[in-house]
Amino acid sequence: MTIIQIILILATVSAGLITGLLFVFLIAINPAFTRLPDTAYIAAMQAINRVIVNPLFIFNFLGAGILLPLAAFMDGNWWLWMAAALYVFGVLGVTIGGNIPLNSVLDKFPLDTATPEAAASARTAFATPWNKWHAVRTYAALLAFILEVVTCVYRG
Repeated sequence: MTIIQIILILATVSAGLITGLLFVFLIAINPAFTRLPDTAYIAAMQAINRVIVNPLFIFNFLGAGILLPLAAFMDGNWWLWMAAALYVFGVLGVTIGGNIPLNSVLDKFPLDTATPEAAASARTAFATPWNKWHAVRTYAALLAFILEVVTCVYRG
């Protein structure tokens, strides 16, 4: 096994794990959360945002963002370049520029002392743009992952 094959496998597995996480949020968790009252929704999102940043998540989330461009550079395959661009800009960029700032604002929301009206307002201000950005990064991750798998298949 060559170094490029090892890097491509690690990049594909890391991106696949992140894509799966994002996809589950898109198709199951976010729709389920629409059924929650405002305070429960905010509490759930605050809890998730506080535990998601852990070593396994960071390794895979950033690992794919490092390994994909490295694999593309080493291999020169245009599918890998497209996958790297989709992941770096569509997943990392959207997360850093869109989702994380919203998470930071929501994290500071004083749920224990908030009125129902304030909770409803905070939820609307958070959920609408967060879900939009989340959909963008999920589809970017999915397309990047598909391109990686196609590359792996055609490389043999």
